[in-house]
Amino acid sequence: MEDRQRLEEMVDRAIENNTPYAWFETLYESANQEEGKIPWAKLQPHPLLASWLQKYPREETGKTALVVGCGLGDDAEALAAQGFTVTAFDVSETAIAWCKQRFPQSKVTYQVADLFAPPENWHQGFDRVIETYTIQALPLALREQTMEAIANLVAPDGTLLIITQIRATEAEPDGPPWPLSLSELVHFQNIGLQEIQRESLGEENSALVAIEYRA
Repeated sequence: MEDRQRLEEMVDRAIENNTPYAWFETLYESANQEEGKIPWAKLQPHPLLASWLQKYPREETGKTALVVGCGLGDDAEALAAQGFTVTAFDVSETAIAWCKQRFPQSKVTYQVADLFAPPENWHQGFDRVIETYTIQALPLALREQTMEAIANLVAPDGTLLIITQIRATEAEPDGPPWPLSLSELVHFQNIGLQEIQRESLGEENSALVAIEYRA
């Protein structure tokens, strides 16, 4: 309960200061390299990403992949192990330094970047873009802007995989996180992506889904 309250205070302060994603750095820095203080850090690839990777044969080697909001790097490392050429970024300098410390021999290119002001050569620059929990971690006022920024990173005929919680109603949720509604997900199709597959993480937690889109 104390950790939850601390997180909510960080988020509220960032929103009040009109820097709605500055709290990521605050959280990582205040964790003092204690992984247990990062709510989403499980020190292993997300199970839905692991399932998705099983669908890709080894001939995917050489394809480029970008991990949005990479956190402590486990998803990025799983992609690299599968043969992808991986770039992984986070807005938090502390998170990126932490990744490099955890994986000193990594083939992943870890770097600090802002989703809303990415390097110019990232525009439509990646065969596979992976987003886990980033959209839902930002306020609803940024929802469509966040989705569009992520979609703009996918190369023509490339794919986007999002892993997120889905809320059952259209009512505005309390957050963070702010799970996506089904109507909000339609925005990906409105901006030109085509849903090609969807998977839930078990019947008991069917609100957690992985959805793959093709550009």
